[in-house]
Amino acid sequence: MTTSRSVLLVAVSGPDGAGKSSLVRRLATLLGERGIPVVTTHCYGCFLCRRFPVPPRVGEEGEHGERWARRAADPERRGSLPRRAHAFLDATELAVRIAAARLAATARARGRQAVVVTDRGPLDGLVKFDLPVSSAAAGTFRRIAGRYGLTVLVETGPDTLLGRGWEEGAGSPAAWWARYRAWSVRLPRVARVDGERAPSLVAATTLDQILDVVRERTASDGMGEEAGGGPERGTDARPHVVVSIYDDADNPDYRGGGALVVGKVARRLADDFRVTVVTAGRRAGTEYRDGIRYVRLPVCRAGPRAGQLVFLTLLPFVARRIPHDLWLESFTPPFSTSFLPLATRAPVVGIDQGRSAEALWRRYHLPFFLVERLGLRCYRHIVAMNAADGSVIRRLSPRADVQVIANGVEPRLLDESRLGNGQFILFLGRIDTWVKGLDLLLDAYDRARPPLELLLAGSGTPAEERRLAALVAARTRGREPRIHWVGYAEEERKRQLLRDSAFLVVPSRHETFGLVALEGMSYGKPVLHFDLPALRWMRDGGDVAVPPFDVAALGERMDELARDEALRRGLGRRSALAAKHYTWDEMTGRYLALAHRLLDTPAPARRPRKRGTSWQTTR
Repeated sequence: MTTSRSVLLVAVSGPDGAGKSSLVRRLATLLGERGIPVVTTHCYGCFLCRRFPVPPRVGEEGEHGERWARRAADPERRGSLPRRAHAFLDATELAVRIAAARLAATARARGRQAVVVTDRGPLDGLVKFDLPVSSAAAGTFRRIAGRYGLTVLVETGPDTLLGRGWEEGAGSPAAWWARYRAWSVRLPRVARVDGERAPSLVAATTLDQILDVVRERTASDGMGEEAGGGPERGTDARPHVVVSIYDDADNPDYRGGGALVVGKVARRLADDFRVTVVTAGRRAGTEYRDGIRYVRLPVCRAGPRAGQLVFLTLLPFVARRIPHDLWLESFTPPFSTSFLPLATRAPVVGIDQGRSAEALWRRYHLPFFLVERLGLRCYRHIVAMNAADGSVIRRLSPRADVQVIANGVEPRLLDESRLGNGQFILFLGRIDTWVKGLDLLLDAYDRARPPLELLLAGSGTPAEERRLAALVAARTRGREPRIHWVGYAEEERKRQLLRDSAFLVVPSRHETFGLVALEGMSYGKPVLHFDLPALRWMRDGGDVAVPPFDVAALGERMDELARDEALRRGLGRRSALAAKHYTWDEMTGRYLALAHRLLDTPAPARRPRKRGTSWQTTR
């Protein structure tokens, strides 16, 4: 007999004009073609909404404009009694509609997994009434959202909505989108899809998300834990690759180069494999972007330092829960390794983007490196970013297959007219005063007083940002300060800073590659840095190296580069030519080749596992 768990609830949400109804129809057709029983229902508004499109006395007395919205200036208000009553009525009818749809799907399923797709859902109700999070009505919608296996939020730009007939009386599309994003992070299992793409691509991406959830539910019901022990692949027979990294592009405390690298690698692997990225977040949830599933572990609330420790602790347990054929683990400070190969029989590739135990030993005098060295011996496959780190890892883990795969950059045409030009000296990167050597940079700049101003771009933890602000304030003299901290730079702003800078300075005490240096080189900019072994890939590539941590030498070369435009022009041309050897296409292609080598090589049969990876995985 079909149980309630055999009916998957899927909501398609978004503002009017996002194309939800057409997407629901497409999904019903595509699911039906795959033999999955499907029921669709429209779940917007109660009978009052349908009878009275603009209900009287719903807004607060004296409120103008959006009659559905609570005043933003008073977020603690519970809303008027009519509005709260209306919200309860709306939620009740929504619950009745999905209950009826469940019964219809159960009748059609006959023991199979069925899907109910609702046009709109609890997320739309929460956005519509926008009551306080703590209100009982909001709690009712959130409980209903807990019954859904997936909520698909179709993201469409305000301009597109206006072009599709958005009514001005409804208010600003941007304001509605702000509400959707605010509420979506409070609900479980919300996946965002790009509604700006062609309808067929949107439907295909959403279909993959639904099928992934169907497979997971089937596996958790025991179908994937029988004698074979392998994950149920359904219609997608491709191997499943999981990539784990603590850093994420949406993490305000880091947003480092590691997240960019993993994003590039994951998109390349998605050409041939099913890909899941496990990362950190403030709340647990699943999101789909570019055909890749992102699973967030709720560890960021513990803080940036403790969050890393919790992430490392949880990773082996997550590996036991997510079926996979290959796992790529980006090392996470302070211990770097998480002993992940001990938790899975599938191949694990360690990616050395954050092996910083030695640097933390010098900084805090805590022996993190002892755990790191022990953990490295568990790995049979490790990727290093540079040759120096590759040699160290081979010494620490002699049995490991260590490959050096550098980072990449987008190819750019060299503008000869801009070589040697620039308005300022640029530091670009994560704000971490000790690791990134910002104290050394400010001392060198203060001592040399070069003719160009110094711009610092980046963000970090609140404590690190306060530390940097104090250092900058202590060195600011006169009415016109020459050191400017501009904060986090979005992608377009970052490109502008790189184009307009005279040269980059990388004063780090510890680096694994220096992705920002490569980005600067691609714009034809010289790079001034300490002569660290991890940065010697830049040798003779338009870089200027000074003895490690020699503040006087750093200041002297900074002043020389700032005054000599011809020198910058010659070095910049060499930088641009060197950067052409580091393209994302080539570098991510090496990861793809490594994944194929590990997954395509036949392996002897092994005793199947009850949980986690498939018995078909290879070593």
